[in-house]
Amino acid sequence: MNGDLQKMTDEWMQLERKTLEQRKIAEEFYEHNLMNLIRDDYILRNRKKVTEKVDYLVISVGTSYEPIVLNISLFKPSKILFLYTQKTEGILDKIVQFCDLSISSFDKSLVSETDPISIYQKIKDAYLFWGRPKKMYIDFTGGTKAMSAAAAMAGAVIDVQLIYAGSDDYLSDFRKPKPGSETLYFIENPLSVFGDLEIEKAFQLFGQFNFAGAGQRLKVLQETLPDPDIRQQMEFAYLLAKAYESWDALDLVPACDFMTRLDRSLERDQRKRTFLLMDQRSQIARQKEILEEMKKIPELIREKKNFQILQTDSIIHSLMFTLYQNALTREKQEKYDMATLLFYRLLEMIEQKRLARYHLFVSAMNYEDIQYTVPYHPGYAEAEPQQRIQLLKNDMQEIKEQLFGKPGNGYLPDQVSLLEGFIILFAFRDPIVYRNEKEGLNALKRIRAMVHLRNNSIFAHGLGPVMSEDFMKFRSFVEKLFIEFCKIEQIPFYKTMQSYCWIDPMKTTNYASNVENAVCQSSI
Repeated sequence: MNGDLQKMTDEWMQLERKTLEQRKIAEEFYEHNLMNLIRDDYILRNRKKVTEKVDYLVISVGTSYEPIVLNISLFKPSKILFLYTQKTEGILDKIVQFCDLSISSFDKSLVSETDPISIYQKIKDAYLFWGRPKKMYIDFTGGTKAMSAAAAMAGAVIDVQLIYAGSDDYLSDFRKPKPGSETLYFIENPLSVFGDLEIEKAFQLFGQFNFAGAGQRLKVLQETLPDPDIRQQMEFAYLLAKAYESWDALDLVPACDFMTRLDRSLERDQRKRTFLLMDQRSQIARQKEILEEMKKIPELIREKKNFQILQTDSIIHSLMFTLYQNALTREKQEKYDMATLLFYRLLEMIEQKRLARYHLFVSAMNYEDIQYTVPYHPGYAEAEPQQRIQLLKNDMQEIKEQLFGKPGNGYLPDQVSLLEGFIILFAFRDPIVYRNEKEGLNALKRIRAMVHLRNNSIFAHGLGPVMSEDFMKFRSFVEKLFIEFCKIEQIPFYKTMQSYCWIDPMKTTNYASNVENAVCQSSI
């Protein structure tokens, strides 16, 4: 403390304060004889802490003008927003006078001293109006506890620097800090301490398959965590969440784009082997390849090349495994009606894909262009085209009579239903439904029963939900048939399925050893 400040401090402390008039004289002495000295001393002792020009400063105004004057004088912001209450509006006059502020250099907003929401809103409005500035500070020294806490929390959310003027030598008898003890404090964003907890909350949403929620949380963390390495890893997790959100919604183009961005980002930073998801690079690369195939689907549909999708193994197989994975996800969420719908669609795709082997498209059946497989039906292969159609009609009629227990017909529809498609496959002796006549008919009867179960779903023709017991029967049937389909198509089911499993960041090798430790280190 310099000599003048010490001298004036001693004189001020010796003043009588027994009466209201004496206290008023002491206050005026402080204002006229001490305040400028305190300000000069404060700037001298704290100016080395100021490392950048502050463009915007938000201040919560309390009943003491002194700390606000100190920080305005120290930082000299270009623009100020004062948050004041009806009780503290008069303090603004002293602040403006001491700091010699022009009218254009500040704004003021009336807030409730007990309602944090009004403070959040005012700070948010200013932040957006000022164009989301990087060099914006919030001084929460003044105001009620609720005002200071709300201002600090708002600052943490938008990730701006928090400051306050404090003292470790408060003179309670004089109701002021000891002159010359005032000090500038910088408050770190709370996320630097609690970031690991926020990361955990975001990653828990992966386990709940709430990829949209995970993406929203990770976006905030990516922009607000102080450690650049942690922010980089949050970007990886964010891209994964966005890819899965789109993939789960069968929005395949953005799913592929996000997964490609993630793969490239991991490749760019591959030297940082302990980073989050670096241990999942092979799985991410496989999933990117899967999505690259399915990304072709929307364009093929626009070009009216739907049948080409069924004829391209890399596309249709990827789509089928995606539906299977989505159905399992809905099951884990206990959304049995939606899971039933997805399993039913998988059952349809099994039928459609096998019919495509014979050059038959369920939406536009051309029976004259069937490509028969000789070992399964030599009689068809040796017959003329029209004879083949008649043979197929006869077989269809006979199968329907055995299946429904009443005289059937051999009508060949231009568009076939699920059951009709499997009946045609039975007539072709296709292995997906036919081993021998008895087993094949039993398989058709089970398919018919499964169609009936699906039709009772509220997502089809029913009025009530699918019960878990009925769902498990349906799932078991479709799953076994899908495994058999993969066997016929020479797809290693269990190995292939691994590529479609969602990555849970919390279960990866690098999560515990890297993210948690790095966050802890950054908060020390």
